[in-house]
Amino acid sequence: MKKMSIIGVCLVSLLWVTPAHAQFKWGLEGGVNLSKVNVTGDGHLFSSSNRTGWFVGPKVQVTMPIIGLGLDASILYSQKYMKLESNGEASSNKSMPYIEIPINLRYNYGFSSLAGVYVATGPQYSWYVGSRNLIFSGESIGSLERSTFSWNVGAGVNLLSHFQLGVTYNIALGETGQLDGVRDAIKTFNVRNNTWQVRLAYLF
Repeated sequence: MKKMSIIGVCLVSLLWVTPAHAQFKWGLEGGVNLSKVNVTGDGHLFSSSNRTGWFVGPKVQVTMPIIGLGLDASILYSQKYMKLESNGEASSNKSMPYIEIPINLRYNYGFSSLAGVYVATGPQYSWYVGSRNLIFSGESIGSLERSTFSWNVGAGVNLLSHFQLGVTYNIALGETGQLDGVRDAIKTFNVRNNTWQVRLAYLF
């Protein structure tokens, strides 16, 4: 409930900064995910490696002229992957599709009408739309959360009044999933997935 409240506040804020003189743009955004899963409480039973995925979806942006502050929001289909390895003896790959809604506060600084830079930060709410079951060596070992909450920190460049190229680090603020009863272990292992993103957007 708290997660949805934060998203609601951000959406209200997005409407609040849209007076008649604000600059409104919309467009399409896509890019690459580089995800790394961290498993805590496992006593080094499991390890993971970086996995590359992708994302794409529509984007809107509202900017207050002169001061450069604004908000942007996207609805993205994001494909991530997870690879778990156990003592180098076996591994398991998991496809992880999400619908993601990032909402960021932005500050834009323009060097000229053709180029500028921006920094952005804000919350992201993600809905998992795939199979939640985690399988390792043919055995069910846990499940993924249906929804997750995270925080974005990013920076990039604005080019030719239409293009944006940036890098974002998405920090998981809760567990992505859990591993239960692995190899007769008593502990429950928490799975957390942080992601680097390289993104390219075209705004009309």
